[in-house]
Amino acid sequence: MRKDRPLFSIIMPNYNKGKYIKESIESVLAQNFTNWELVIADDASTDNSLDVIKTFLNDRKIKLIRNETNKGVAYAAKQAVEASSGEIIGTLDSDDVLLEDALTVMVDEHMSNPGHGLIYSNHYKCDKDMRILGEAAWLDILNDGKCLQKILLERQAEAAISTAFRTFKRSAYNMTDGYDVTLSCYEDRDLYYKLEKVTGIKGINKCLYCYRDNNETGAYRNNSKTLYYWFVCEYKETRRKSGVNLPSAGKEKISPFLSNIMFMTLCKYSDISREKLRERLRYFLLETGYDNLRNNKLLAFLYFLNSFIYGYTPITLSRIKKFISHELPESAYIK
Repeated sequence: MRKDRPLFSIIMPNYNKGKYIKESIESVLAQNFTNWELVIADDASTDNSLDVIKTFLNDRKIKLIRNETNKGVAYAAKQAVEASSGEIIGTLDSDDVLLEDALTVMVDEHMSNPGHGLIYSNHYKCDKDMRILGEAAWLDILNDGKCLQKILLERQAEAAISTAFRTFKRSAYNMTDGYDVTLSCYEDRDLYYKLEKVTGIKGINKCLYCYRDNNETGAYRNNSKTLYYWFVCEYKETRRKSGVNLPSAGKEKISPFLSNIMFMTLCKYSDISREKLRERLRYFLLETGYDNLRNNKLLAFLYFLNSFIYGYTPITLSRIKKFISHELPESAYIK
């Protein structure tokens, strides 16, 4: 890395954030570090996002990639990285904002810590109008001495790495296979796990980023599809760490049977407690599993058998009998 002014590439995947993206772009323009480029990957937005973005394209430091069809945030992020040129890369969500010294601080940290390929900061939690509510709970992973997956799984609510300003050296990123485009969410965490295996990780307990927390984000984080891909992300990391030959989990519809396999795998090979796994698994299996299993008796039998063994669904013998004979109404199962 050059000792003067390395180019900093900011990647910004966007889908239908036209209401907020102007503020996000302006926070980049306001940086006191000037050797940057902004690569926006618009993932087939249907709102006014492109109209807003185009007003900034007279600045040669801002690039736009446009997908004709929606391919997902991981695909857009991977596109943006591949279209960028900087030695340092940072991600900025298109509804969030950088503090004006964010790039200056991060460039200094990367130059002072050549062995750390992933460096992240703390952040402010803000309301939907970007009014600061307070600092995020801080988790300095370097003082723990444990693997990143164990820390994030044990202290999920306090894991500031998940939404803070995350930056990485291109040299470290290139030693991994990059963003996993099969993940509809939790693609950032999956990348952290890969980077941990090839480089050092450093946290900065200084707020450089404003994270907008609104009702849309909350609904997104609690739906069954999101919970499923949390499971896929942790399952893939467990496969990598354990080295065992397990079924792969790609970008397909939510699969209760694969979820069952993932649950058993994580129970055996990961450090997360069964109770935490149950909390994550129960909702989307009860919410989505019924229709997928009711017409396949063999699959239903295997699924219910493991439900008893691992105890993650409230199912009785009488329910199993009615379920397999198609006599159990869906409402009774979900309750």
